[in-house]
Amino acid sequence: MPACPVSAYGKTKYLGEQNAAKAEKYYVLRTAWLYGLGGKNFVKTMLRISNNEKVSVVDDQHGSPTCTTTLCEIIEQIMEKEPPYGVYHSTNEGFTTWCGFTRKIYELAGIATPVVALTSKEYKEQHPESSDRPANSKLSKEKLHQVGIYPAKWEEALADYLKEELKN
Repeated sequence: MPACPVSAYGKTKYLGEQNAAKAEKYYVLRTAWLYGLGGKNFVKTMLRISNNEKVSVVDDQHGSPTCTTTLCEIIEQIMEKEPPYGVYHSTNEGFTTWCGFTRKIYELAGIATPVVALTSKEYKEQHPESSDRPANSKLSKEKLHQVGIYPAKWEEALADYLKEELKN
């Protein structure tokens, strides 16, 4: 599926990819829904607001949550294997929605806060200042598989991440 960015952020990322492709030798590692130790991210936000009466999250945008640990492992394997140059989709295996991601975060963290599904339209009506996001951020890992790289499933990576994150 060709890239089709919907926000200024996505368009600048894609422009960067196009410029990288002008080089004779290049790797572009596309990632999405990134979270990890340190800094702010979606998982930390959901944990922080979990004491609310309920949490409402978009349920019609699809993608692969990606732990920074997984991305580092993919980078390391790309450097070791030196596969053909080009673009590689570098996310954890499997797909979910933001709502499904939140439910899994709460399940693994033992949090009972109800998670209410919203459409993107409903979310935008409630938060008109928010950026538009694509409905489909699913990235095929087929090209990684062809060179023998198999990232962890997003649920497994999330469980490992939460073991560290919740120690604090």
